[in-house]
Amino acid sequence: MPFKDLTVLVVPHNEIQVHRFKISRWLLVSGSVVCLAFISCLGYLILTSYNKNFDYLKYINLQRENRILTQKLEGVENNIAEMNTKVGELMEENQVFRRIAGLEVLDEQVKEVGIGGTFVGNYDELFEINGPLAKKIYKQEDQIDVLLRKSKLIDQSLQEAIQSLEASSDKWTHTPSIMPTKGYISSFFGRRSHPIYHVMQPHNGIDISCGAGAPIIAPADGIVTVVKNQIGYGLTEVVDHGYGYTTRYAHMSKSNVRVGQKVSRGDVIGFVGHSGITTGPNLHYEVYVDEVPKDPMNFILDNYVP
Repeated sequence: MPFKDLTVLVVPHNEIQVHRFKISRWLLVSGSVVCLAFISCLGYLILTSYNKNFDYLKYINLQRENRILTQKLEGVENNIAEMNTKVGELMEENQVFRRIAGLEVLDEQVKEVGIGGTFVGNYDELFEINGPLAKKIYKQEDQIDVLLRKSKLIDQSLQEAIQSLEASSDKWTHTPSIMPTKGYISSFFGRRSHPIYHVMQPHNGIDISCGAGAPIIAPADGIVTVVKNQIGYGLTEVVDHGYGYTTRYAHMSKSNVRVGQKVSRGDVIGFVGHSGITTGPNLHYEVYVDEVPKDPMNFILDNYVP
């Protein structure tokens, strides 16, 4: 049987009379529709309000994160500026170090450590999100990249200078630079009248007058190549110091080394005598550079004997 109307009976507990209410079908349907519509609207309003509040909170959080990120970037920018100053100071110290090592200083253009290349890639989404922030980030990345390249340049330059200094240090230890014995110079380098034959002839060294038996020391590191008696020179030693340097010691009374022996600056290699052609005890001392005789006085620092 089709539903037409709805009758509602209300029976109070304390009353005998029963209340009867009759609701038509259309009123019931209309009321139900209105209630559903109201509930739907209320739900929509609640959901919309929640979404708006959620979006607002999200916006507030994003603003806060953006503010913190901006502050951090400013801190990084300050650190980069300090690093750039320090790298500049290190670059100048490196230039001084290169001069000490006997190297040419780095050219100003080399110090810029420029690079080249073509850009390959897609448009960065960061620019779409926040253009100014993206520019700051990429500017800092470029600055850090330059600092890294400059640091590598300084490291390579310092390594080159260290190698040069090590080579120079080794050369220095093999360069004659001190008096081979204590005494006074009785005859200098150059042409002179021979003390025995009284004829003018070259004198390829200096004569150091001192008492017989005075120790003779090596003026630099080297290897003994000659220990023998030679005409005119008497007992003679020759030391090859490398780098083209050779020294000769003549008129010795006794040798303290053997051929092939390595000697260091300051080692006693023999003793003063008057063997060979001489008027008295003295050391005849010669210095050769690439087999060319040089004035030994140019290889003596303040007549120093350790």
